Amino acid sequence: MREPALCDASAPEGGGGRTAADVLPFLHEDLSATLASLHGAPASIAQATIQLLPFGSRAALQTLGLATLGRAIDADGHRTLTLTSFAYEVMAEAAAADEADPEGVSYWAHRAELAERALRNGPAASQ
Repeated sequence: MREPALCDASAPEGGGGRTAADVLPFLHEDLSATLASLHGAPASIAQATIQLLPFGSRAALQTLGLATLGRAIDADGHRTLTLTSFAYEVMAEAAAADEADPEGVSYWAHRAELAERALRNGPAASQ
């Protein structure tokens, strides 16, 4: 089976023919967890939250068709992001995936912590 391609940047909104489930593998675990936690939140909360995400996460949302560029907010050209309706579908799918595998995110977060500790203190620190 062929892996789905990234969203066509010219598409105004949506997953470029992909389903919400198709998009999840492209999301970093932290971003997927953030989107899952926003499922069911008021739109204003979800919109405000994505403004606070790091650049890479914001770029991923835009590339995957989950957000579009909004209005300029300063003279330097910084812009807001606006969630698309497809983003809300992905939030629901991420929440369902988290519910189906509640240990999944914490497992990978734990492994990342062990790896960081090993890099900082040597291999004995990860045991």
